Amino acid sequence: MARMSLTSDLQAILPSYESLIEISMRLAEAFLVVLAGLAAVLFVRSLTRRLTAARILDESSASPFYRLSRDLIVLITIMVALYVVTGSRFIIILIAVLLAAILLATWDLLMNMAAYYAIIITRIVSRDEYIIMPNGVRGWVRDVRPLFVIVETKYGVYHVPNSTMLRLGVLTKRERSYYRLTVRVWGLPSQQLIDNVKDALDNVVNTLLPEEERSVVMKRVIIDEISEDSVTIRVIVGMPHTEPRPERLADFVERLSRRLQEHGINHSITLEEQEGYEQRWGATLG
Repeated sequence: MARMSLTSDLQAILPSYESLIEISMRLAEAFLVVLAGLAAVLFVRSLTRRLTAARILDESSASPFYRLSRDLIVLITIMVALYVVTGSRFIIILIAVLLAAILLATWDLLMNMAAYYAIIITRIVSRDEYIIMPNGVRGWVRDVRPLFVIVETKYGVYHVPNSTMLRLGVLTKRERSYYRLTVRVWGLPSQQLIDNVKDALDNVVNTLLPEEERSVVMKRVIIDEISEDSVTIRVIVGMPHTEPRPERLADFVERLSRRLQEHGINHSITLEEQEGYEQRWGATLG
């Protein structure tokens, strides 16, 4: 009788064979859910790298995008795995609440990313355009990125959210005619040469253009080669004119050459305009 009682007690405590199979199946399904979550994280990481390499995402946006996607996948994976193991409806409710909270927290991010594609398709704004917005922001569009539009104004650089740009639009926009110069200067310490080129560039813009146009000029100075006493610089100047005028380009570079001569700087300047117009200036002093 004691042996029969012990057998009955063990059968009551230990799960049945069918129960063991069911538990094993649930654990196997949960393991597959975890593997699917891991694969999704790896896919998002690979996708983020591809988007960054294609310049759809910039470095500052790629990291937050990956972290947000990874954390979201991990949370959902854990919740689904728990539901598979326990079968609790409470887990389903928790997943729904979690997704709703994440949607609310990332609503602005999702709206800006959706607006990015709308801007690209409709071309409300494009790179290298001068725009005036209803909220008073005016300047050159430096870039259109997945979360914001970079607008360079006389007061600084503004990051306008894509959803704001799509909602407000622009009052007017002008494409620019830009000059691309290659300036080689030598004979003085390199930093002094760079400073003199920048000073000469500012002087030419201020003397060539009327005051109301100076604030919308875009100037970029890119160092190509540098040594102790020589520098090769690429200069890009954006002017608020839709039609390039070769005579104005020539005037611009001649003024820049004269200004460098006034500084006593040996220089050579090559101007290449977008339409293929090219001319060279230079002076060897002393």
